[in-house]
Amino acid sequence: MSGKVFEYIAVMERIKSVTQCRTQQELAKFFNVSQSCISDSKKRLAIPSKWLLNLLRKKGVNPEWVQKGSGPKFLLPYDEDRGAACSIYARTPEKCPLQHIVSDIGRLVSKAENMGRSA
Repeated sequence: MSGKVFEYIAVMERIKSVTQCRTQQELAKFFNVSQSCISDSKKRLAIPSKWLLNLLRKKGVNPEWVQKGSGPKFLLPYDEDRGAACSIYARTPEKCPLQHIVSDIGRLVSKAENMGRSA
């Protein structure tokens, strides 16, 4: 197996550990995508950037930790009942500078996706 296969497997294991999903169907439900999107990701050995943003918003998970296994696992406090998004968006930017970072990441992901479509 190539290094890319091992890397993809490791990333998916980290995603499954934080989402507590065991199957492709459970992952599809978590990410609000079709099961075929999960299969396509596996075939391409690539994790869509939207999934990383979704993990950050829903669970406060550090995208770098997901991709590389390094750095802190969580960037934001996580409340099981309300999710990370509540702790981000419930505060003003002055009290929660991470809100700016999450907004910037969202804009960059959208911009990159739009650039990919126009190419």
